[in-house]
Amino acid sequence: MRRCALLFLGLACALAVPVAAAVVTFDVTAPADTPTDAVVHLAGDFQGWNPGAPDWALARGADGHWRRQATFAAGQSLQFKFTLGGWARVEKGPLGEELQNRLFVVQADTTLQLTIASWADGAPPSDTTTGDVRPLDVPGFLDGRRVWVWLPAGYDADPQRRYPVLYMLDGQNAFNAATSFAGEWEADESLARLVAANEVEPLIVVAIANGGGKRALEYTPWPLAKFSEPTGGGAQHLQTIIDVLKPAVDMTYRTLAGPEHTGLCGSSFGGLMALHAAWTRPDVFGRLAALSPSLDWAGHAPLQMVASRPRPAVRLYMDMGSRERGNLVDGDGNGVDDSIDDLRALRGALLQKGFGEGKDLLVVEDEGARHNEAFWARRFPGAMRFLFPAAR
Repeated sequence: MRRCALLFLGLACALAVPVAAAVVTFDVTAPADTPTDAVVHLAGDFQGWNPGAPDWALARGADGHWRRQATFAAGQSLQFKFTLGGWARVEKGPLGEELQNRLFVVQADTTLQLTIASWADGAPPSDTTTGDVRPLDVPGFLDGRRVWVWLPAGYDADPQRRYPVLYMLDGQNAFNAATSFAGEWEADESLARLVAANEVEPLIVVAIANGGGKRALEYTPWPLAKFSEPTGGGAQHLQTIIDVLKPAVDMTYRTLAGPEHTGLCGSSFGGLMALHAAWTRPDVFGRLAALSPSLDWAGHAPLQMVASRPRPAVRLYMDMGSRERGNLVDGDGNGVDDSIDDLRALRGALLQKGFGEGKDLLVVEDEGARHNEAFWARRFPGAMRFLFPAAR
């Protein structure tokens, strides 16, 4: 058992160990039909999935290869794709098929020699929203940050009925392939089906766009100095959602505003936000979903938080894939992926605090699943069945 996994037994995890940095050189071969005036860009979870950020453009060498160097923390897990400056020109497979995110775990200085098979044709993605999805303009909310609201079937037909609310982070990916930056969760399709089948109670979903290059800052409640982007602004971001967005939602729609009716859902860094909200703002959010949370962040800060604070009165769903980084990462040699070790350690800490499995806690291990939207979309229905079960 790894040292940090013992925190739920009351032991402390050392935090003073310096984090080494490593330089990664991206050496990219582009397709022969790449336009001569095009510029290849790198987009990933380490820079907010911005497909055309000027500071993440690659430089073309005399040999025709595109290159860029970047410094990351040793042990950092990267997800990324290449574009020609926008998602309409993202890289594709040899037959033009969609590709999963590229994965790489930084260990030491290295050069990644990568080949792009083809580019998307530039046509904008089709709108894939299902049901009643409305944009919500909230003056003063994060400089005009985009918000979309999904309303359950029959919302307008019954003006007396009020509904629970689920807030979703990385909202670009919640409903629509046309706005997504790394794949769609299909939350609208899944909830329409689950509500119609009386598996989930009718609810309102509020999808909040992330801040692009500010994502790491906004979605990490604990700072990490050696990360490639600013971090540690999660508490402030959550407070802005509570102070500015939630009152606007409660004023505009017929919501059940109490914590027992209010949820927060996120993945990866967004999963950290869900866990942080459970322990710091259970007065606002009583139903939390953390999908593939980055549990090793900042010296396993989520585990320390759970071990050191009283149990909140919340209902909590957590999950993890057994191949989050694409292949087995087994630092302690126990035959189990380190991400699953982290999940099991946190589960143990939660049970020690008095959570009841199947009552107010559900922990799911997804065999073979990786760290991306396709797998989160697959597990989203199970999270909703647990957090918002229909009355029987």
